Amino acid sequence: MNQPIRSKTCAKTYKTAELKVLKILNKIDSLKLSNSYISRLDIPRSNEKKGFGGSSARCTFLTAGLIFVLMISGRWAYTELLGSRSCILELPSFSKSVFRPPEDCSMCVGVDDVVRLANTTAEEFEDKYAYSTTPVIVTDATDGWKALKEFDFNFFATFYSRGKMGKQINDCFYFAYKSGLNSLQEVFTMDEARANLSGQPWYVGWSTCYDDETRRLRSYYNRPYFLPKTAESDMVDWIFMGGPGQGAHMHVDSVRHMSWQAQVRGRKQWELAPPPECLYTCRWISFTVAPGEILVVDTNRWYHKTNVLPGDISITIGAEYD
Repeated sequence: MNQPIRSKTCAKTYKTAELKVLKILNKIDSLKLSNSYISRLDIPRSNEKKGFGGSSARCTFLTAGLIFVLMISGRWAYTELLGSRSCILELPSFSKSVFRPPEDCSMCVGVDDVVRLANTTAEEFEDKYAYSTTPVIVTDATDGWKALKEFDFNFFATFYSRGKMGKQINDCFYFAYKSGLNSLQEVFTMDEARANLSGQPWYVGWSTCYDDETRRLRSYYNRPYFLPKTAESDMVDWIFMGGPGQGAHMHVDSVRHMSWQAQVRGRKQWELAPPPECLYTCRWISFTVAPGEILVVDTNRWYHKTNVLPGDISITIGAEYD
C-alpha cells in the first residue's frame, strides 16, 4: 500500500536527502563504483543517539532506507521516488520494504559468502542451514531430474498450450520485469527470433496456480533430498526464465516461508545485499548458481537481484517449505 508522507519535517528531510542523493549518484557514475564497493564504505556516523520513537528518528530511518533503495536501484528508482516536487510524496508499492521493522543485524554479521554443500543429510541441513540466514548452494540435489534434459522454452510453450490445468488452488502470479510481455500467453506466442534469444532480450517469472499444473511439472523434478523430513511444501511452484543480461531487480520478498531455487538451465549470478540498517556491519555477497545446483536463501530478509550470465537460457524452478 502506498503511504503519503505528510509531515513538514519529513518533507524537508526528504528534500535535503534528494539533493544529497543526486550528488551521490553523480559521483558514483563519475567514479564508476560497483555496488559491492558502495556497500562496504566506512561512512562516519553522528554521535547523536535517538530512539525509533521520535519523529526525527523516524524521518532519519526512512531517509536512510530511501537512500539505500536509490543506491541499489539506480537512477530509475531516483526518478520514480523523488520526481514529485509536492510536499506530499506518494511512494510506490515497493516502498513497503523501507517501512518494514528494522532487522537484527546478527542475521548477516559474519556471512561473507555462500556455503556450498554436497552429500549432506536432512538432519544436518535442518540443524545448520534450513532456517538460518546463511545462503547455501547444494550441488548434488538434482541428480536424476528429467527437468535438466527436457525443460526449455518449447517445453513450456507446449505445456501451457493445453487448456485444462485442473482446479485452481493458489493465487496466480506473473512478473514481466522489463520484458514488456504482459502475460504467459504473450511469452509463448512471441516471435521465434526473440524466443531463441536472438531478438529483444526478455526475462519473466510466474507461479503455478492449478493442482494438475503443479503435479505434472513436479513429475520432472523431485523434492530436494536435503530438506527437513518434517518440512511441508505448498502446492505452488515458481518458474523464472529468460536470456543473458536479464534478471530480477534488487528487491526483498514478502512470502510466507523459506524457499529453494533449482537452476535447471543456464547460469545465474545472484547479489545479496543486507538490509539498509545493516550496511555498516554486513557484507554484500555475489555468487553464481550453475545448472544442477539448488540455492536456499531467506529472500524475506536478504535484498537480492539476479542476472543471467552469457550462454544458455536460464530456467529456474523453486518452492517454499515451512
